[in-house]
Amino acid sequence: MLTNLWYVAEWSNVVKDKPVKAKLLGQNFVLYRDKAGKVHCLSDVCIHRGGSLSNGWTTDRNCVACPYHGWEFDSEGKVQFIPSRGEGAPIPERARIDAYPTEERYGMIWVFMGDLPESERYPIPEFPEYDDRDNWRPVSLDFTWKGTVDRVVENGIDIAHTSFVHPGFGYPEMADQNKIIDVERGEYWGRSSNVLHPPQLEGNFGLMKFFRKDKQPTYVTPSFYLPGHCVRLHIKVNSWMDMVIFDANTPVDENTTRSFAIQVRNFFKWPMFDGGAIKRTRNVFQQDAEIVEALSPNYLPETLENEVSVEQDKFMGAWRVIRRKHIDMGWKIDTRAMKAYEGEKVFTIPSPARKTNPDLKWALETVPLVTGKPDLIPTTTVAGGVSETAQTAESA
Repeated sequence: MLTNLWYVAEWSNVVKDKPVKAKLLGQNFVLYRDKAGKVHCLSDVCIHRGGSLSNGWTTDRNCVACPYHGWEFDSEGKVQFIPSRGEGAPIPERARIDAYPTEERYGMIWVFMGDLPESERYPIPEFPEYDDRDNWRPVSLDFTWKGTVDRVVENGIDIAHTSFVHPGFGYPEMADQNKIIDVERGEYWGRSSNVLHPPQLEGNFGLMKFFRKDKQPTYVTPSFYLPGHCVRLHIKVNSWMDMVIFDANTPVDENTTRSFAIQVRNFFKWPMFDGGAIKRTRNVFQQDAEIVEALSPNYLPETLENEVSVEQDKFMGAWRVIRRKHIDMGWKIDTRAMKAYEGEKVFTIPSPARKTNPDLKWALETVPLVTGKPDLIPTTTVAGGVSETAQTAESA
């Protein structure tokens, strides 16, 4: 699990007039709205006696109050009122918790989980179709995986598996006809262009069969973004029918991933077709989950030493290279170190305020991070007996 990235904590319509608990990166947080309607995110631990702020309430001071002793925390995580001391009493400087930048986009609450200044943060991925309601119809769904977020993202951008896992996307005997056209990679994102040969469309009261014939070439463009661990899948059904599935994949903990998914379509935009769109998208997630949750190892391998890759895997290799780069930068949470203190110590994700208050001794310790750069990816064997040092990934 990586810090210093934007993640989706919850759907916007879930957070109303009461605090809401959210779990990300193995830690608990509280979301609440102030009187102006802006969402704020704080660590869900009162530094007085460890109360859960998400079980509290919002106050006239635009604060969230701890249910244990009523201490009130503002949007910056600072205590503004201690009931037992009364109005006007001084507040200890250390009476604060971590607060995190928030943005609301695409009907989702995005929270920056890290201490980087604003100028150094990767942006929230663009999803222009969501707000273009004249041309696109959105539906949303929520899906929880019993699997690591890295595996979930890699599965989402892997086109080669579709012929075997998703009957609606292809035939096993056509697997060698599905081609990667090209691959692009940036500092924190990747994109590939592909052609598939799926079966005839079904659904929407039998209307879809008229719009794509059996094995008709279909162009699919998967993208990934490190912020939000997002996957964007653009499916060009035919010359005028397009569909985009955009999902932000949040690591609830190291073995649980929650996907906030939105599908938009530029055809059959009436509400009567929404139910079918949601059902088909959920079926795709469920088909994937049956595979991903049974993978060995559950974690994405740190090297390619124990796997065999071929040229069709180069886009997944691009994802691994970018992920590896940010692990080497010290952004990965050391979950093994944290387990040694399970039940004894509370950790928190470091917030931007920690860098602007370097001399303050905070009450809560930050999560331990993996330090030091691992050995380079070792040589791996690909089909045909070619031996290379992860060139499949590096050339993506």
